[in-house]
Amino acid sequence: MTEDKVPSLNPEELTSRATRFYSRYERDLEQIKEILNIRLNQLALAYTIKNRLPPEAIQVTSRVKSIKSFLHKLERKNWPQFYYPTEIVSDLIGARVTCWFVDDCTGIHEFIKKSNHLSVQGQPKDYIAKPKISGYRSIHLTANVNYDAVRHDEFGNVKVIDDKMKCEIQIRTKIQDAWADLTHEFHYKAGSAGITNETYERMMSEIAERLASEDRSLIHLRDAYQQCAEEKLANDERESFRER
Repeated sequence: MTEDKVPSLNPEELTSRATRFYSRYERDLEQIKEILNIRLNQLALAYTIKNRLPPEAIQVTSRVKSIKSFLHKLERKNWPQFYYPTEIVSDLIGARVTCWFVDDCTGIHEFIKKSNHLSVQGQPKDYIAKPKISGYRSIHLTANVNYDAVRHDEFGNVKVIDDKMKCEIQIRTKIQDAWADLTHEFHYKAGSAGITNETYERMMSEIAERLASEDRSLIHLRDAYQQCAEEKLANDERESFRER
């Protein structure tokens, strides 16, 4: 997925370059997205089995950034030069891992770091430990996913080579995910338009902190259920929710 570098391009030329890229590699991107989705679902299954959680406790979704979104980001960044889109964005392909419980965000993150099929790059951005001003909480990490790329050699022969694609993975709880959706319009888009207000930001942060408190309460609820389930398990009545 490379092109020869050229002198500085104007917005129209960059748009044309991006359009050609999507036209040529859209099928590859969709397939890599599916590979990422499979890898993460395998890790989620392993994690839930290990911790005796129901499969639904960790859900994975993935997507390819649309060319419209990519061009919008280019515009916001004042049309930076590129010959490959991942020079501009790390989330050309992205996945979201949504957990029932906040401590499982850290747990599945550790599983991802140990994966043989995903290579985590750099340091993660832990907005759960250090939330954004808006109260946004999530763990963001960048990882390379390996895949078989189909290419033509100089003689026109088809060959399969090892390649990798940089992807972004976001990990957060269901409550954090709901808050992120609610605040996307009010915070992210407003900030991009230059709209800021300290009182407004403080209100959002206060609401987010109350939601974070509920996330912590859910852990206590899970542990109380666990204790009850273990007592029943001791009497061969039912399996526990999580092995402690």
